[in-house]
Amino acid sequence: MSAPLITVLNGGTQTTVQDSGRPGYRHLGIPRSGAADRLSFAIANHLVGNEWATPALECALGGLHLRFERKTLIAISGAQMWAQVQGMNVDTNRAVEVEAGDILTLSYARAGCRSYIAVAGGLQATEFLESVSTYLPASLGGIEGRALKAGDTLYSLNAVSQGARTLPTGYAPHLSGHAVLRASSGPEFDLLSAESRRYLFTTPFIATPATDRMGSRLRGDRIATDKSFAMTSSPLLPGTLQCPPDGRPILALADGHCTGGYARGLHVIQADQWLLGQIAPGMKISFRRCFDAEAPDILQTRNAVWSTLIPDFSF
Repeated sequence: MSAPLITVLNGGTQTTVQDSGRPGYRHLGIPRSGAADRLSFAIANHLVGNEWATPALECALGGLHLRFERKTLIAISGAQMWAQVQGMNVDTNRAVEVEAGDILTLSYARAGCRSYIAVAGGLQATEFLESVSTYLPASLGGIEGRALKAGDTLYSLNAVSQGARTLPTGYAPHLSGHAVLRASSGPEFDLLSAESRRYLFTTPFIATPATDRMGSRLRGDRIATDKSFAMTSSPLLPGTLQCPPDGRPILALADGHCTGGYARGLHVIQADQWLLGQIAPGMKISFRRCFDAEAPDILQTRNAVWSTLIPDFSF
């Protein structure tokens, strides 16, 4: 094994190794996982010359301290965190060379939730079902299936890198404290009360502290069905909004359950699901209605724009 590339001095709130995830195993109860914000992850990899799905670090809410043991090229994309190398500010969405001994620090997230740190050539991690993505609930993938901690050492994957790239003007995703998500009706939307159906698209919700990679419990107007009913466990996907009997909806995120027994009120369209990864506690969430016929066209347009810049990328 080659010399370590990175030593973790402080893992921060939660930092994990992620890639594009492991699709195709939900029938086994294993969600796709992978980078919660697929777009920012792809941008970070693109800037250091990697293929977009190369393993990189996902840092939630900040607090990460890394020491580089060898000279390399890095890029940070995603949430706005105060990033510094050797005490000097580092811009997001820009490739930067670091020297052996340099220390990278990320402070708290000022907008968004998750930053992605890509290094040229990628990072090694444990593979499970064709992916090294860390799935914390089952301790799969990543580094021993857990979040990074002080003293961990990371090694280069030595994948092919094309060198530093730049992001054209206007391409950097804009993040703020208010996420507006386009969503279509879920299978049980018509079972919700008329007031609840109206509230979903007219009043914002707030992400509560019960927010992680699995889901976000939202606070706002009570969302309830017209009358109580029982349903068998049914499929869930990232972006599904469940409406439990207590009236406080739950938005499924990257590591969300594969099935659930609550009414599914909405589903965030695929083109907007990258924003789910940037939901932090306290963030305002609004849903904007998108009819089923519109969603495929929006996705096709978004994929066409971004795959022109980042080969093979799709939302």
